[in-house]
Amino acid sequence: MAVSLDSGRIVQAAENGLFDRSRTICFTGHREKSIADYRNNPHSRHLTVASVRLMLCRYISMAVESGYTTFISGLAEGTDLWAADYVLCHKRRNPDIRLIGVMPYLKHSKYFRPSYRETLKNIELRADLLLSTEMNPDMVYGSNAGENRSPDLYRRRNYFMCDNSSAVIAFFDGANYRSGTAQTVSYAKRCGLPVYSFGTDDVFAAIDRAGGEDIHLIRDEIMSLGSIMPQCR
Repeated sequence: MAVSLDSGRIVQAAENGLFDRSRTICFTGHREKSIADYRNNPHSRHLTVASVRLMLCRYISMAVESGYTTFISGLAEGTDLWAADYVLCHKRRNPDIRLIGVMPYLKHSKYFRPSYRETLKNIELRADLLLSTEMNPDMVYGSNAGENRSPDLYRRRNYFMCDNSSAVIAFFDGANYRSGTAQTVSYAKRCGLPVYSFGTDDVFAAIDRAGGEDIHLIRDEIMSLGSIMPQCR
């Protein structure tokens, strides 16, 4: 039996996870440090990140409105953990909502910033199920294969999420084709999955439509966006 190093929750092998793929959607997206500042102004950093999170929240609401009930997060810093947190907000109002956390290996959070490790712990404690695509407790990520090292850990996690979902929500700018987000989006498209994607250009356009840097007006603008997702079958 494996347990999370952050929450102490039991972690099961990914192949043991059973859920209805037709109503399952997964997340992929950039980490916070990869987000460009609005108008290249570092003083807009907080506003930019807050607006990205609001856009992600709106896309999750679209998914809930469309009938998705199971959400898979890869539990990485940034988009994955923000998304998981928003799913848990919906779960408080709708008991049919399930959150599945899938880690690429058991030591994946070793280099997380302290604030993100605390967020990860809280999310794990409230998730419905924790899975890992690598159960060897000594395995770590390495660019070159070797004893207890593998360059494929994140790819296996990303592919598992797509293989067990019927759609993907992506915060993706498309510039870095080597990123894990690009890898996940590319694989999802090869598998024929719909990818509901937004980037910083979409977020900045919403800020501009809201007339500037009033976060309340930006929230209203983003939350008023119409759904782009069809109903689940």
